Amino acid sequence: MTEQRYTVLARKYRPQTFKEVLAQDGVSQTLENAISSKRIAHAYLFTGPRGVGKTTMARIFAKALNCAEGPTPKPCGKCDPCKEIARSSSIDVLEMDAATHTQVEKVREVIIETVGLATNRDRYKVFVIDEAHMLSTAAFNALLKTLEEPPPHVVFILATTEAGKIPATIASRCQRFRFRPVDVDTMTAHLGSLAKKEGMTVEADAIDVLARHAAGSLRDAVSLLDQAWTLSDKKVTAETIRQMFGLIPQEMMVGLGTALLERDVKALADRLSAALAEGIDPGQLVRDLREALHGVYLEKLGVGPAGERSWKKAAEGISAQGLGYLLARLNRIAEDLRLSDSPRNVLELGLFGCVHEAADLSAWVERLEALERRLASGAPAAPAEDGADSASEESEAPSGPAKPVAAVLRSVARSLKNRPIIAELLSHARPEVAGDGSWKLTFEREFDAEAVRKCLAEVQSALAAAVGRSVSVSVQVGKTQDCGPESAEIPAPDDAGPAEGVSEQDVASSGGPQASPLKKAEQILGGTVKFKKK
Repeated sequence: MTEQRYTVLARKYRPQTFKEVLAQDGVSQTLENAISSKRIAHAYLFTGPRGVGKTTMARIFAKALNCAEGPTPKPCGKCDPCKEIARSSSIDVLEMDAATHTQVEKVREVIIETVGLATNRDRYKVFVIDEAHMLSTAAFNALLKTLEEPPPHVVFILATTEAGKIPATIASRCQRFRFRPVDVDTMTAHLGSLAKKEGMTVEADAIDVLARHAAGSLRDAVSLLDQAWTLSDKKVTAETIRQMFGLIPQEMMVGLGTALLERDVKALADRLSAALAEGIDPGQLVRDLREALHGVYLEKLGVGPAGERSWKKAAEGISAQGLGYLLARLNRIAEDLRLSDSPRNVLELGLFGCVHEAADLSAWVERLEALERRLASGAPAAPAEDGADSASEESEAPSGPAKPVAAVLRSVARSLKNRPIIAELLSHARPEVAGDGSWKLTFEREFDAEAVRKCLAEVQSALAAAVGRSVSVSVQVGKTQDCGPESAEIPAPDDAGPAEGVSEQDVASSGGPQASPLKKAEQILGGTVKFKKK
């Protein structure tokens, strides 16, 4: 009695009809229509990432052409041509791996010398050339004439992951179809269905991790699910998948990320030491941290799907702008790691630098926002320390509750919830109000200014609602650091002058590696700090 061989899931559940190919509805529908209308081209070029169904679609198309009931967009799968093509054993459907057979001699042997021969049994002779971009220049030249004037019973299907490497002379003679990466939701549903059919016990989080890290390749995801089931034998967990991918344990990553977001230097140092003690690669650590925070960042902007629950909770107290700053720093750390001969030093300096800079920025942001709230409400510009000072401060308080221009613009940005990108851009603009009541918004980049111009009507409407009258708004490009009349006056902590270690000269200087926190606040928030003398 012969032992039955195990069939891997990727082959066992390979699609056999057009409808079964996931996430490629446009390609499937076009090919079905071509067969139904008998408008069959002599050459096709299938392009797209690996594992998304290019070769599978080529075989289904060959079955549709040669099915005993065809040509038909719904091959029966039971006749001899269908069965042989599914097993890759059909004499009239020849598959050639160009990654292995790149030479011109192999092209002549497999294709050119046989293309003129009649089919053995089937209706069409189909040549499927996988990884076609690997063919040599001489092989492409030899194939060119055949592609240009093939016999009527011959169909070529070229599949490639790198369309840019296909010569234009070849591509121009083919009908081109672009295959898309399989989206996460489709992949998650498919993996869950396979697990159920196979009687696997798989955690929902495990399928989610698998789908997110398969990079759009359904074949890779199915193969890894098969491997994970063999490895675990009883239950596939998210930690099993992370080990297979070489990812850092989730608990360790969330702990490190939480310490970073909460600016807890001690906790960050402990988590970082523990991760490095486990032999985790610093580059992998930064990449995993960046990917997790990037998902939360997109969700906060309202342009991405919901991220993992543990990361959402860790990032509750930080804004999208703060996450954007942190992601930019992580990108720089990743680049520095690539060029450094001391990865640990680069990692520690980079992450601790994020904590200190974020702490300085946060403190000044809170102080300036508190000042704006007091100014907007007509309260004294700074809290009084005694009765006499209080009376003096009251005399200098604004006479009315009119909001500063920058505060009005921020409220407008917050009101544009359906335009998160525009709201983000407005928060970085420098506003000015002319004597006739018209507004001028200045952006540092032409790209940002052009984006706001396209939505200028919405911005004007929101601004009019905020100020209670119709407003004319213009957009320009220029410097945004100096807010002119919007300067905020921050009282010095004592009669002697500025705070210890900070002078007016420090604030006025152009800054450098040792620029003061006040100067950083000016550059980021777009204000001018002046010390108020008592």
